Amino acid sequence: PGVDPSMYTVGRFGVAVAALAPGTIGTLKKSKIDMETLWESTVCGSWVAFGYLGQTLGLMTTTASKSCVICSLHCVFVAVVAEVWRVSRSTAETKFDYTRLIPAMIAVVGVAIVELKGAGGAPTIGDALSFAQPIGFGMGYLKLEEIMAKKPDGGLAVATIKLSVVFLASLLMYELTPLFSGASDFALTVPDISPILASPMAMGGILYTGLVTTAAALWVESIAFAKVSATDASIILTTEPLFAAFIGAMTLGEIFGASDYLGATLIVGACASAVLMGSKEEH
Repeated sequence: PGVDPSMYTVGRFGVAVAALAPGTIGTLKKSKIDMETLWESTVCGSWVAFGYLGQTLGLMTTTASKSCVICSLHCVFVAVVAEVWRVSRSTAETKFDYTRLIPAMIAVVGVAIVELKGAGGAPTIGDALSFAQPIGFGMGYLKLEEIMAKKPDGGLAVATIKLSVVFLASLLMYELTPLFSGASDFALTVPDISPILASPMAMGGILYTGLVTTAAALWVESIAFAKVSATDASIILTTEPLFAAFIGAMTLGEIFGASDYLGATLIVGACASAVLMGSKEEH
């Protein structure tokens, strides 16, 4: 309460960068991060920032449930782009394999069932802005896969560079927010963190999202992408609303209904089918 969304975003990503920065200094030397990797990580971070920007602006006029479902489309986007790249880069004559999209589409249907429960509502401008999520996050996953294939031991450094770009983007959004609110004069201001310090709820939220769901999550994500393809990882990430529903049922007493069970079955089935398809290709 009393904390502007753009200020909250600055605080969240600022905490995340500050948490990873100390360990990154030694990692930069150990993993031998060169200028090419630095540039690719910056590009990756820019795509992720684009996704977060669409998410933040979209949530102003759409619901969290619809935003989540739209975001889950990243697995379809990743599957399509990855397949297009595979075909275009192949030296032999190769056709687009539409079966590779099946697990992603099943996962999206599962997320929609868990989140919407038949209450999608009328389309809004926020829905359109939210489509920046599957594009931004999807391209971020694809770029991260390429980076980690070259620098498998550079997970911490890559995650820090990405988050630094996102932090700078959120800071820019904070500075431009007054213009969106109708202000006629533009002037750079120092972020006012007093509302955050005055609110234990805001402080707790920023520390949790900054340290756990951002810094730790993106660090582990970078390490995982050295071993898992972007296509498979994007499908696995659609289990997020499933875990949220499960934890809500365990800790808050929320009911895990029939739609949750059906959606969970589809999401888990999509993950399993993606793994099985990958195993067949290896053999």
